[in-house]
Amino acid sequence: METRPKAPASIHTANLLLLLAASVQAGAALILSASNAAGFAQWLFAAVVMGLLLWGIFRGYRLAWLWGRYLTLVLSAVMLATVALGLSLGRLRALQAAVMLGGIVFPMAAVGIALGRPSARRWFDLYCPKCGTPTSRGKDFLFRQARCPKCGAVW
Repeated sequence: METRPKAPASIHTANLLLLLAASVQAGAALILSASNAAGFAQWLFAAVVMGLLLWGIFRGYRLAWLWGRYLTLVLSAVMLATVALGLSLGRLRALQAAVMLGGIVFPMAAVGIALGRPSARRWFDLYCPKCGTPTSRGKDFLFRQARCPKCGAVW
């Protein structure tokens, strides 16, 4: 039986930051549950998605890498715009904005950056074994196999 190498620091960083973002989102869902059910469901759904990403990254699933790398960057940009709009319209207080920025926006952006590190790509086996080119392409929909953009090898 082949043993998996220890996870690099970039993977531990991504997992801890995702845990922080999911915790803040779950806390926001609990706070919002008193005001409206739609907000609660939305925040809780986001926390569940972050929890699934956390589990997938911990297990080394390439699909989790793909979603974790790009979804966190997009969501952090959207959340940053939402916080900026909320502040400009006066719907958010400074403390709320600080919690959103420090607990969700910055951690999710850092997750996307951490998963882009070469050590994270090695953890997910995203370097072509033939030519050494990094890839972010899957051969199949669930990214069980990767495809090299340079030489076309599949592993």
